[in-house]
Amino acid sequence: MASKSNEFLLEQKAYIKIRSLLGDTPRNIHQDLVQVYGGEACSESTVKKWSLRFREGRVSVEDDPRMGQPIIATTPNNIALVAEMCDSDPHITIEQLATSLTLSTGSVHAILTKHLDSKEDPGENCKNLLEKYDQCDERRLFEICTGDETWIRYSEPTRKEQNKVWIVKGSSPPALPRLDHWATKVMYTIFFDAHGPVCQICTPKGQTVTGHFYATVVLPEIEKHYIERRPATGLRGIKILHDNARPHKSKEVKEKIASIGLEELEHPPYSPDLAPCDFWLFDGLKNT
Repeated sequence: MASKSNEFLLEQKAYIKIRSLLGDTPRNIHQDLVQVYGGEACSESTVKKWSLRFREGRVSVEDDPRMGQPIIATTPNNIALVAEMCDSDPHITIEQLATSLTLSTGSVHAILTKHLDSKEDPGENCKNLLEKYDQCDERRLFEICTGDETWIRYSEPTRKEQNKVWIVKGSSPPALPRLDHWATKVMYTIFFDAHGPVCQICTPKGQTVTGHFYATVVLPEIEKHYIERRPATGLRGIKILHDNARPHKSKEVKEKIASIGLEELEHPPYSPDLAPCDFWLFDGLKNT
């Protein structure tokens, strides 16, 4: 479609050139172009501009080469810089990246979506996990540690004595109010394995789960649990399964996982079927 439009544009410029050199006015030339090309005809201002150029001696109907910033901004250096800035601050915005790197927001978006967020084949990840399962003893499943974070709303529970009321015989007690939508909430992190909870963390007020928080608070708690439970082997053989949220995939987190000896299992993108927290734990927890 783009090449076809360019072809039409060159044809129109050639027509403008011939008619202008014959002394016709830009208005008449534009009317002729509209009759032939309809909505794809050049605007009258474009006809005036090119008509003047041809009368002044211009020969070529091609556009002049443009100067300034190259069209291609997705260079390996820019891609590496965007990746580094996202790893250090997963919450950084496209506008902030564009300002820092002197790029357009469109170029930054292209780098993030086309170069740094390469789409993996979920089926391939699942196949790899199934192959690992087929090759190992079922007891190895007990070595998988999985978890995630979610917002939990809570209210101060009342004791049964406080809920007692005097009512007329045969009538129903008054209904207790439901949890307010705007009730206080906390970011709750839990990791567990086949033996039970490994760690449970309520994120301090004002703190979000960043890659740094994950590497310095959550992972050390997991490490501490297994060292206390398995003094002889510690984290040897333990595999961690978490989703592909940015805090989980930051450079600092990957380095921490490698340094303490955990093995990270591949997780297909956007696949809650392999994140037990999403499809059974959190829903039940929030409904209690």
